[in-house]
Amino acid sequence: MLKPIQSILFATDLSENCQPAYDFTLSLAVKFQATIYLLHVIEPLPDNVEGRLKDLLGKHQWEDMVNSQQTNVRRSLLGKTPASTVVKDALNSFCNQSGIDDKACNFQSREIIISDGDIEEEILRHAAENDCDLIVLGGHKSLFSKTSVGSTTKTVLKKSKIPVTVVPPNS
Repeated sequence: MLKPIQSILFATDLSENCQPAYDFTLSLAVKFQATIYLLHVIEPLPDNVEGRLKDLLGKHQWEDMVNSQQTNVRRSLLGKTPASTVVKDALNSFCNQSGIDDKACNFQSREIIISDGDIEEEILRHAAENDCDLIVLGGHKSLFSKTSVGSTTKTVLKKSKIPVTVVPPNS
């Protein structure tokens, strides 16, 4: 028997392909009143490339560039409003469109996590740290078929100790 879903990790690369996965995550969160952890992982540059860029730009300019990238990711996830407002508005919109009772939608369980490192390891680490019951990932469009599962998704599926759902992109 599956345990109830109390927390969901939604990992996103901020691409358009992730929108259906985000909608799916919201619908599950509303149904189970589960906590949503939105995760974006910034993959680091190889050491030799990072070292060369630091040498070319200088330490301070390099740090400014990295901080700027993290700020841009936060803005992409949040817009220019606080996280609680963005998620609450998205949930309210979803509930209204789906005809779901306001009481079922009246919860505010969300957290936005921006991390850097190996994508697969960070997804699994944050799922474990936050005691998540489910990981939701978005599929991608493929050149040769309608949808595709990339190496990140395959690795997470292989190594995860909790259920993983892959939501195909809109066609």
